[in-house]
Amino acid sequence: MLESAIGASPYEALDSPEGAALLDALAGFDEEHAAAAAQRARSLATPDVARAALATTFARRRARASGKFADPDSMFFTRAGYEQSTSEAVARHRAGRFAGMSAVAELCCGIGSDTIALAERVDRVHACDLDPDALACASYNVRARGMDHKVKLTPGDASQVSLEGMSAAFADPSRRPRDERVRDVEAYSPPLQALLARAHELPGGRLSVKVAPGIDLADLSITASLRGLPLEAEFISVRGTCKEAALWCGAFARADDARSATAIDASGVHVIDGDPSIVGETGPIQDHVGEPDPAVIRSGLLGALCANRHWRVLDRRVAYVTNDKPVDDTFVHWYRVRDLMTFGIKRLREYLRERNIGELVIKTRAFPLKPDELRILLKPHGSNKATLICTTIQGKKTAIVCDAVQRPNVAVEL
Repeated sequence: MLESAIGASPYEALDSPEGAALLDALAGFDEEHAAAAAQRARSLATPDVARAALATTFARRRARASGKFADPDSMFFTRAGYEQSTSEAVARHRAGRFAGMSAVAELCCGIGSDTIALAERVDRVHACDLDPDALACASYNVRARGMDHKVKLTPGDASQVSLEGMSAAFADPSRRPRDERVRDVEAYSPPLQALLARAHELPGGRLSVKVAPGIDLADLSITASLRGLPLEAEFISVRGTCKEAALWCGAFARADDARSATAIDASGVHVIDGDPSIVGETGPIQDHVGEPDPAVIRSGLLGALCANRHWRVLDRRVAYVTNDKPVDDTFVHWYRVRDLMTFGIKRLREYLRERNIGELVIKTRAFPLKPDELRILLKPHGSNKATLICTTIQGKKTAIVCDAVQRPNVAVEL
């Protein structure tokens, strides 16, 4: 029976030949068979070690499916640690701004994904976390990547640990303090304001903080915490999904109140900077409709993107653009318009039936019905394919039937 030492994290027990055998015994289980997996784990290990093994097993499986990490089978995970961990692609992109620094503090290091990326670009990383299980995972993961000679891991409170001698700092506060995602930055652990105030302890105020993409940048407590230091907000998407943003403080910021949108796909890292006050020009729908990358929408740079590309928006309150032809652009996915009509269930149902359209991708934005609700009402049936966009244009509920335009560079797992 595999057990952890008294006072030690159960993840330390996993870092042994017996722990490897336990993980091998669970490798064939997925979360749909969690009960059977738990029974198997408890037959081989004490409850705490079994929980650690199950969390690692299921996280590895999810990471393989999503491409979040290149080699998840050589990593340990807590359940919360996997949920909040930065993907390998994003961590490496962000670490680029720290390149060449002598010593960087990482506050709330979690399972160590950002720790590893930083260690690849700087001389030394001093990482801390209050969760002993997360620290045990980070220790294993850092050693597995051969970076332990550059990383010092210590238990510590991110709001109090010393920053003396540090060139800069990166912080990833918990946004799931009670295992539930929170939106209020004061509910982060530690609170965002407390972390931002620490920028004044660093040379040039060089601090970066990972935050949720729904952050309200108009929150006055954010600027109050920085007390005059410039701030840049970067919104990051991976393969069309925006799950995080980063605040760049002090000398890290390209300019005060700067905004950037970063899209990472198989072709690389793509960044646009712009002025969020620019409003896109509206225009009638043309031959193609474009769906902007969510990082562009979150950053408020849709107007700046349209001004730069000479596109039009269908409605200033709805994030769709239009152009006479598709343009190979990382920040927009294009659809060729077949038909445009005033929204009506009966009319759309007949339209789909007459054209034998059953494979229907449904998208909604600024619309009272959700895609699943529309599918039930429309009852598509047939062998032909189409995309249906339901939105509101100039106050009118509108249906756009279209076909997705395949980009030349097809995204693959990162």
